[in-house]
Amino acid sequence: MRVKFTRSEGLEPRAFQGATALRPGAEYIVLEIFSQHNGDTSFRIEYSPYESCAIFDSRLFTITSPTIPPSWIYSQLESGSFSLCPEPWSHLGFWEAFYDRESEAVAVYEAEKQKVLAHS
Repeated sequence: MRVKFTRSEGLEPRAFQGATALRPGAEYIVLEIFSQHNGDTSFRIEYSPYESCAIFDSRLFTITSPTIPPSWIYSQLESGSFSLCPEPWSHLGFWEAFYDRESEAVAVYEAEKQKVLAHS
């Protein structure tokens, strides 16, 4: 799935959290779709070759390619929130281990990211 950063106007300020890292008009590959139980939806995007991926409000983007990679699964949390992402990323504690730079989590991230990129 690909999206273009379009900086939608008229959104509440919290929607723009972290958006200064994105380039207006740039296209990004979505690595995960996360929908919170309150209805807010976010995209996990790797926005720079020098930074880790981050989550951004989906309303900041226009979808340019709606194709979902075949490696993605639906995973629901007890809160009612859910995500669509590669199965290994849905395991409890995966993202904490990844951001802590644990080697196994980083290797799993890189392997699954390559699958997503191959189908985007």
